[in-house]
Amino acid sequence: MAEGLRNLKPGRSGKIFLHFDEPFWVPGHGNMPLVWSKQEKEEGKKRNDWKTSIHFLHEIDGVRDVLCAWIHGEAAVWMEKIADQDLIQGFSEILRNFSGDPAISTPDRIIRHRWLEDPLTMGAWSHPSVRTNHWDYDEIQKPLPNSDNPRLLLAGEHTHPRFWATMHGARLSGIEQADKIVKYIKS
Repeated sequence: MAEGLRNLKPGRSGKIFLHFDEPFWVPGHGNMPLVWSKQEKEEGKKRNDWKTSIHFLHEIDGVRDVLCAWIHGEAAVWMEKIADQDLIQGFSEILRNFSGDPAISTPDRIIRHRWLEDPLTMGAWSHPSVRTNHWDYDEIQKPLPNSDNPRLLLAGEHTHPRFWATMHGARLSGIEQADKIVKYIKS
């Protein structure tokens, strides 16, 4: 089991919710693709600038005053180390740059979780590495110490061999492990 877990890798992604006291977008029209030039991307990477890794802002259904941004890869690592106020300033620059409006309303606060720094998650979701084998998932799903005496069973998106990194995989693996517990109790 330990080797199978070591062969998996945590995803490097972050989700940032931007709250606005005064939303500037028309409801239903707040989705904003952000297209950076190759030069802007390269310069941003040299400066460890997370902003050029934001490619899309989108509305949250049913929430009038919040936009959501995703960030991936090395930029997610940089973003987690930045203070909330600096992120707000960065998103304000992005909005002004792409809208052309220097007076556009800016986020008053952000909501995020530092998945990469969280010792209980160490990342946003799991994915197979180049060292992952199909039998790693079989090993991860085996009860410990054994199936006749299951004391430790792992479930979650990281344990499903086909639907890793998905809520669907987490649910299916939970059902599979719960079935093992029920079978043990009934025996």
